[in-house]
Amino acid sequence: MGESWDVLVVDDEQVVCDGVRLILEDSGFRAAVALDCDSALAHPAVETCRLVLCDVMLPAPTGFDLLRALHERRPGLPVVMMTGYATADIAVQAARAGAAGFLAKPFDEGELLGLVHEVLAGGRTKSEGAG
Repeated sequence: MGESWDVLVVDDEQVVCDGVRLILEDSGFRAAVALDCDSALAHPAVETCRLVLCDVMLPAPTGFDLLRALHERRPGLPVVMMTGYATADIAVQAARAGAAGFLAKPFDEGELLGLVHEVLAGGRTKSEGAG
């Protein structure tokens, strides 16, 4: 019951969740996964994680809905938005919504870990997230 996680990965594709979780765990992080907004909000990791990696294109409620719900529940919790449909507009929308960062899929291990380390070290603020 007292387990804590570093990162909560939220994506509707199990293969993405599993791949990101394995990369994070191989790098020493404790990672949990959820396949949708409701599962993420009900997961115990949402109370203890230090970072959320969230797909933009979740089935309703969307990734942006989850971002808003997380900021209401845990103000200051960094959320990095991910998408396979990356456009400048989506990146700007993520930054304006308060995302701590943005990852365009497919991303490689180095991009993922670099952004995770940067965000957890406090290197990005909400306003800088979509760079």
